Amino acid sequence: MSHTHKGEGRTLRGKGERGRTGARQRLRAWPGWGALVAVACAASLTACGGSGGAEAAADGTGSAAGASPATTAPAEPAAPSEPTGTPPTSGAPPSQDPGGDTPQSPTPPTERPGAVGRCEASGLALALEADGQEMNSKYFDLRLTNTGAEPCDLVGHPGVSLLDADGKRVGEPATRSNDGAGGGGPVRLKPGQAAHATVKTAGEGVTDGACWPEAAALLVYPPGSKQTVTTRSLGGLRVCGDSFQVGPVGDRAP
Repeated sequence: MSHTHKGEGRTLRGKGERGRTGARQRLRAWPGWGALVAVACAASLTACGGSGGAEAAADGTGSAAGASPATTAPAEPAAPSEPTGTPPTSGAPPSQDPGGDTPQSPTPPTERPGAVGRCEASGLALALEADGQEMNSKYFDLRLTNTGAEPCDLVGHPGVSLLDADGKRVGEPATRSNDGAGGGGPVRLKPGQAAHATVKTAGEGVTDGACWPEAAALLVYPPGSKQTVTTRSLGGLRVCGDSFQVGPVGDRAP
C-alpha cells in the first residue's frame, strides 16, 4: 500500500512539471512573446526609475540614474532694511522752518519815537487878559502855560466857567465858537510855552440883556482833561447879554 502511494505521488509531480514545461515551450513559440516582454520591461522602468532616469538621459550621463532628487533649503527671510534718511537733529526746535531760520519771539511794542503826551491840568498854569473890543463884543485871551519839564500837546476847546466867592457857578458854562487863531489841530507846548484860546462876551450897555454878577474866579478844564485849573485874575471880565463863548486852543494870541 505504501509503495503504491509513493509512486503515485511521483507520477503526479512528474505530470505537473511536464505540464508547466510544455506551457512555457508553447508561450515561447507564440509569435507576440518578445513584444509582450519588451512592453512589460518598459513599464517597469517607467514606474521605478522616476525622474532620475529622465535627468540622466537629458544630460547624457548615467550618474544621475537612481539618485535621490536634491533637497532645496528654504530661503531665509530678508533682514529689515535700515532707514536711508538722516535723523533730525534733536536740538532743532519743532517750529523751525525748512530754511533753518529759527522763529523769533515777538518784539514787545515800543513807544513811537517823538511821541508826546497830552498836557495834564497839574502841569498847566491859567491866566486871562483883556484883548480889546470890537463892535459890540469884548475879547479876552485865555492862556494855558506848560509848567512841566517835558513837551505836551493840547487840542480842542477848553471848558470854561465863572465862579463866585463861595465857589458856586455864575451863569452858564461858555459855549464853543470858532473865534481865535486855533485851527482845531494839536498845539505842542515846550516847557514855558503857552496855548491861547479866545473868550468873547457882549459889551456892557451895548445889549439889552442884563449882565451877570461879577465873578471871583475863572475855572477851566484843559482840552481832554477831567481836572481843572483856576485863576482869580479875570482881566475885568463880566458877562452881559447872556453871551459867553470860547474858541479852540491855538499856538498864538488872537
